[in-house]
Amino acid sequence: MDMSQYLDIFLEESTENLQTLNENILELEKDPDNKEIINSIFRVAHTLKGMAGSMGFNDIADLTHKMENVLDKFRNDILKVDSNIITVLFKCLDTLELMINNIREDNNNTVDIKEIMDLLENINNEQTKNTKSDNSIDFSLNIYDENIIKQAKEKNYNVYIAEVILADDCLLKSARAFLVYKTIEDNGEILKTVPSVEELEQENFNDRFYIMFLTQKNEEEIKKLILNVSEIKEVNINIPKGSDLKINVEEKDEKIQINKEVQDNKTKKDTEITPINKKEEDKDKNKKAHQSVRVDLERLDKFMNLVGELVIHRTRLEQLSMNYKLTDLHETLEQVGRITSDLQDLVMKVRMLPIERVFNRFPRMIRDLSQELGKDIELIIQGEDTELDRTVIDEIGEPLVHLIRNAADHGIEPTEERIKLGKPSKGTIKLIAYQEGNKAVIRIEDDGRGLDIEKIKRKAESIGINTEGMSESDIKNLIFMQGFSTSDKITDISGRGVGMDVVKTKIANLGGTVEVISEKGKGTSFIIRLPLTLSIIQALLVKVSGETFAISLGFIDRVININVNEIKLTNNKEVILYRDKIIPIIRLSQKLNLEETYSENKYIVIVKAGEKTVGLLVDELLGQQEIVIKPIGKLLQNLKEYVGATILGDGLVTLILDVAAIV
Repeated sequence: MDMSQYLDIFLEESTENLQTLNENILELEKDPDNKEIINSIFRVAHTLKGMAGSMGFNDIADLTHKMENVLDKFRNDILKVDSNIITVLFKCLDTLELMINNIREDNNNTVDIKEIMDLLENINNEQTKNTKSDNSIDFSLNIYDENIIKQAKEKNYNVYIAEVILADDCLLKSARAFLVYKTIEDNGEILKTVPSVEELEQENFNDRFYIMFLTQKNEEEIKKLILNVSEIKEVNINIPKGSDLKINVEEKDEKIQINKEVQDNKTKKDTEITPINKKEEDKDKNKKAHQSVRVDLERLDKFMNLVGELVIHRTRLEQLSMNYKLTDLHETLEQVGRITSDLQDLVMKVRMLPIERVFNRFPRMIRDLSQELGKDIELIIQGEDTELDRTVIDEIGEPLVHLIRNAADHGIEPTEERIKLGKPSKGTIKLIAYQEGNKAVIRIEDDGRGLDIEKIKRKAESIGINTEGMSESDIKNLIFMQGFSTSDKITDISGRGVGMDVVKTKIANLGGTVEVISEKGKGTSFIIRLPLTLSIIQALLVKVSGETFAISLGFIDRVININVNEIKLTNNKEVILYRDKIIPIIRLSQKLNLEETYSENKYIVIVKAGEKTVGLLVDELLGQQEIVIKPIGKLLQNLKEYVGATILGDGLVTLILDVAAIV
């Protein structure tokens, strides 16, 4: 059977399952006694194992199976959660991630899982030596079960607990459990199973399960009958002590739904006691209410392009309607315009993803960094539901990794140093996202040592940069230069002279900006501003030397009309004085190598890129318009001044200026 058609689904779901496991195991470390988290981890691991097995990825299935063994011991209170075991589980997840990535990239690299398998096996073996006897499994009974046992004993029935251990290579565990259950049921009456019947059906258990039952047969007879079922490794029949039979009398009214027949005739096994769980019902209802469909990303991109084409032709039709003064067409076009805008809005929303998709990898990363650096660091995440275009989400992860690693390594001081400085012993890194106009803002803040201006100056001087006359802000921004690192020692975490320049380049490529704010001894903040979408933007159309250009409104602060005589020269640079502020001027005609047209009245478009405010000198303003960004192709892709091109209503191809690069 060809399984390749299911490969994409397997890869996507496995990645989601691994992320869920990472998050849940982190939670488990904080709250080791939470059975709900343990059960959730077990379920996800079991799903991953089943999917890998059915796809024929046996290494992944074997490793997950070993991991399940450890989780099963957590569930049955045989094993206590501790930091060392959690670290081994994380290593296991990292290995699984590597194996899944190899499948995704279709390379033949094999991952050696022997070491991690041995680590998991050792955990199992060490703990098995000290486990409590299996007949002390907690069979909490209610008042009715207790009555049944009393009456059965009077009629010479035996009460047994059967521990059934399945073979290591058993594939259909739930089927084996069912056959054992049926065998016992045919020869007696089952009181309770651990885990529950539902969990046995869902294969939500590891290599063993326990059944408490009444029978007139003796131990050997029962054992023989159970061993007749294939793939059973071992059967232990125990007689429960009094302490095992815990009675939960308070369940009588609140939680137990019992078939009335049971009270009259207590020898039938139809007496299934079902806890009523309202929350579970509500959960199921919610599941049905929030249904979603997975869509191939290429289809979404195509959808976006088609809507973009529609916007271009709508603008063209509006232009023709105005030129020929066609009133009837104008009214219809208004309606088409509204529908197109709604469609455009919808496709934007479909492409948007919560930034949580990027943020959810960082709690695990901070845990590992804390251990590696021997520092106590807490990560606080806010605004993870802020939405961004999928293309931005895909690219922003790497810069954030660099910034967070830097904050942990350079920013947060060692515990002893923090205590001496009167700071809390635990360092804090905050990752905050929010929307600001048509931009998404991401802040990475730490309460560490801050940037050392003198150290940056010394480093700059040593590589031939003159810092005289530079503002503090400009000196701080030197850290974004290529190969610039103030770290005294090279570590795996940071300090290789790469990172900050990569961060700035990557963010600039996304049409965003990054700035740094820092106070020595107090901490550092990196502020990243990104466009919410990279496909359709609001832009201002301007004329420079007879040519039309578009400038994204996201960068524009304001537009002012000036007389060219108001432009002054200072330090051989052109500036204007506006509201008591000196604003440097860039003549776009010179910057874009165009022949300048002389006129006294011109316009200055004041733009902000990061911390810099600059005025762009243009000849005319043509108004605001919604434009579709089209890539400018391989021939022109090295032109740094442009982010792309657009087609206007009159069919004219217009270049869109890259304000960040120009400034």
